[in-house]
Amino acid sequence: MTSSTDFRPLELRLAPEYRRSAIYAALGVILLTATLVELRLAQLNNGRWVDQIIFLSFFAVPALTLLVLAFRYRIRIDQHGVWRRRLVRWDLWPWEAFEQGRVRFGTLGDQLTFPEKPWHWRTISASLLGKNDRSAYERAVAWYFVPPPLPEPPEAMTVRIGLGPKLDMSGDGIRFTKRLNDEPRLVRWEDVERVEVVRADRDRPDFTMLELHLPAPVGLVRLKGRGFRMTGGQPEMIAPFLKRHLGDERFQETALRGPPADVAEADRRLARLAKSDRDMQKGERTSRFAHVVGVVFFSALMLSNRPNPAKWGRADWLEAALWTGAIAVLMVLHHLPMWGMAHFRGRELRRDRDEVRRWRAELASAETTVRASVTA
Repeated sequence: MTSSTDFRPLELRLAPEYRRSAIYAALGVILLTATLVELRLAQLNNGRWVDQIIFLSFFAVPALTLLVLAFRYRIRIDQHGVWRRRLVRWDLWPWEAFEQGRVRFGTLGDQLTFPEKPWHWRTISASLLGKNDRSAYERAVAWYFVPPPLPEPPEAMTVRIGLGPKLDMSGDGIRFTKRLNDEPRLVRWEDVERVEVVRADRDRPDFTMLELHLPAPVGLVRLKGRGFRMTGGQPEMIAPFLKRHLGDERFQETALRGPPADVAEADRRLARLAKSDRDMQKGERTSRFAHVVGVVFFSALMLSNRPNPAKWGRADWLEAALWTGAIAVLMVLHHLPMWGMAHFRGRELRRDRDEVRRWRAELASAETTVRASVTA
């Protein structure tokens, strides 16, 4: 372990795309304000100034808050530990807490939790940092972080998903109950097709997704993050419990970050990246379509008290254009966060996909070399 005099301090900020998004939101509020002022100057907006200021505050306050947080947020790493500033106050996570096991894995992604702290300071995550800053943060934390040991998995455990499905897992197999009053259906361990555990990182004991591929008529059963309740153990024990009964052949692990262990894991990861990209693009297109419909609907509503458009004069068309433009600006502002998320997240997914493809090519080449040497 390095001494305090050898430690090179680091100061890390939010990723550039998040800071840009905050600037876009602030510019959107400025554009909205200019639109309302233009409508007032054209005598198409005769409401009271106080009402318009209240209306603008619903957009300006969140945008200003986002802008300040995006540029004030810092994580600083030095010889004392990990410091974090959200707005003004710096909060310290000392290295002694990491070494003594007082800092534990959190419930979301790469989150860590420090139970001794007040609830609003209790968790920390590097997911909003840039890629290089995130890697530097994780290397520093990994040097000191000693996770508490997990107990051995129990002989049986029960998992409830929402108000309906229930999994009773024991040495006999998995008893699946779809609804509250249904008879449980026993799936013996030798009949389980496979289980895939998806982790944010290979070193974490928890999972973001666990998929049980069971024979028909049960089919695929998913456990997402902490979206379930259980008795007879902790969520971190589910994966070791299943691996103990299924062995390595039917138990698959997929880490969402870092180099894959083999070609098969790289293929599974590429499939998940492609699905995430498709789902996000579909959501952005749906949002775009809904906002276009909104422009048409609200424009028609605002102009519904006018006579037949065939009888409109120049002033009527100008007013209709200004109202439609103002509504379009509002809809664009409302859609902007979704567009920004799809744009920046899509770019990140494409970078991850290229990186995994490179790792896959290296693994495939290494496997080919090994097979050739064995054959020779």
